[in-house]
Amino acid sequence: MGKVKKIVMDASQEAEVKAKAVSKKKKMIIWEELYSDLTPHVALALREARVKPDQLTTMSDGDLTAIDGINDTALEEIRSKYSPDLSVPVEESTADVPAETEAPVEEKSGIIPPNKRHTFRHGKAIVAAKSKIDRTKFYPVEEAVKLVKSTNITNFDATVTVHLNLVGKDAPTRLELTFPYLAGAAKKVAIVSDEILANLEKGKIDFDILVTHPSFMPKLAKYAKLLGPKGLMPSPKAGTVTPDPEKKAQEFAAGKTMIKAEAKFPLMHITVGKISQKEEELIQNIRTLLEAVKPRNIGKATLASTMSPGIKLQLN
Repeated sequence: MGKVKKIVMDASQEAEVKAKAVSKKKKMIIWEELYSDLTPHVALALREARVKPDQLTTMSDGDLTAIDGINDTALEEIRSKYSPDLSVPVEESTADVPAETEAPVEEKSGIIPPNKRHTFRHGKAIVAAKSKIDRTKFYPVEEAVKLVKSTNITNFDATVTVHLNLVGKDAPTRLELTFPYLAGAAKKVAIVSDEILANLEKGKIDFDILVTHPSFMPKLAKYAKLLGPKGLMPSPKAGTVTPDPEKKAQEFAAGKTMIKAEAKFPLMHITVGKISQKEEELIQNIRTLLEAVKPRNIGKATLASTMSPGIKLQLN
């Protein structure tokens, strides 16, 4: 009798566990389906931060711009779709309050940071960094580079990026340029050969850029599903299919890069270096970029490093 009772209880517990699992599955959020009304890079930033749409209406502008990838332009776009709920009081930051006058604050329920990068959104570091920048001012390149270095709050070698809003019918959507100084990590360039094809057959990829002669393209076609999603499939538009692959490989290894706008929006996001680089190197790389795209084709240019506030660049 005791054994029968135990079996019945085990069956009941198993049914309860299954019911909870089904309930949990139904409530699961499919992040990839969220924010289809926003531009791809903005949507991706919100998905990676695990911010739900209903949370956007209660978040302050500071909360949003503290998310990696959300700059002033992205903030304006988010607010145009998800207006803040003015009936919900916004908590004031106590970052600038002296330690001796700070009162203990009770813990309140709210957005739980999905990872460490969001624990600083009300911290002294980000508040201090933003206080150094006048958001209404357009800074000369030299001054902007000094600011981006002084407002860096990371403890690693942050990436320095220029974000461009393109205007006009003649604005380039894709172009090649060579920076005077290395912009970011060195790229490993490979030329298609029988050895490379053998590695691809095993699913092995040990390069950042793949260059090929047109005669190899039919053999590469079978690996399109492997290379395509990683952005490594050679193409004439990218300059990676050429009659002289050795020369092109040398150019890419020397710093030549292909920059392009987003597929559906006139926006460019270009890495111009690392925060550890000398100011003069970053300045020259930024000037090279602006000259290549041409100021008349740029509506707005913003300089920022990883997790730092955006700095508007003066184009004249």
